[in-house]
Amino acid sequence: MKHKLIAILGVASPLFLVGCAVAVLLSSTICWFLLGSEQQSQIIRIVPVAPLATPATLPETQEEAAAAPPAPVEQVAPPVSPINPAPADIVEEVLGFALPTGSVNSVTQEGVATRVVIPKIGIDAPVLLSPIKDQTWQVDHLGQAVGHLEGTAPPGSNSNIVLAGHVTLTKDVYGPFAGLGQLTAGDMVEVYYGDQSFNYMIDTSQTVDRTAVEVTYPSETGQITLITCNNWSSEEGRYIERLIVKGHLVSQ
Repeated sequence: MKHKLIAILGVASPLFLVGCAVAVLLSSTICWFLLGSEQQSQIIRIVPVAPLATPATLPETQEEAAAAPPAPVEQVAPPVSPINPAPADIVEEVLGFALPTGSVNSVTQEGVATRVVIPKIGIDAPVLLSPIKDQTWQVDHLGQAVGHLEGTAPPGSNSNIVLAGHVTLTKDVYGPFAGLGQLTAGDMVEVYYGDQSFNYMIDTSQTVDRTAVEVTYPSETGQITLITCNNWSSEEGRYIERLIVKGHLVSQ
């Protein structure tokens, strides 16, 4: 009997030890699984809470999205000095200044400027004679050229040389004096007569009524007057003002 008990214990002891080892291993595995599941559940609970974007930048509904203001669009102003330029295909045929009878003597092409350069606004244009017809100056033939008003002073003289240019020619096509309103005191104008050049410095800029012919009158010192149309009136179908830029002779 004693020998049988010893034999049974000899067989059971290893089995018992193996069972204990298996139990310990299972216990560790279960604990790791439970702790790992808890950590995973914490991660799953945390991630959805993190915001993907600032709430204020995203509309919550389609209605709010539709009501949201559109992105601003950059506005590029055309290089036109008038507040209200002409519509399509409008070109002034005459300057508009009515001259008193006999106030200006007719002159020939001799003494008329040949070219004008204004670096500030990118002008380098030929100059043509703007003749007097029916007591006013014709400008309908100028196009992209600048007109030297008949009867006004020649370049470099001790009087007032008057140059006029269109602000618009046709729809979306600007004339040579479209940027005249950008000139300020101190800007330079170079007027050519053949190979000779004469420099003028800008002093003032103003708008006057389209009938203010006095801006073309002679002066006692070397001056320049630049003229273009200003302030289109759809009611009258014409420009009702003239932009006048004046300067003085500084060198020749």
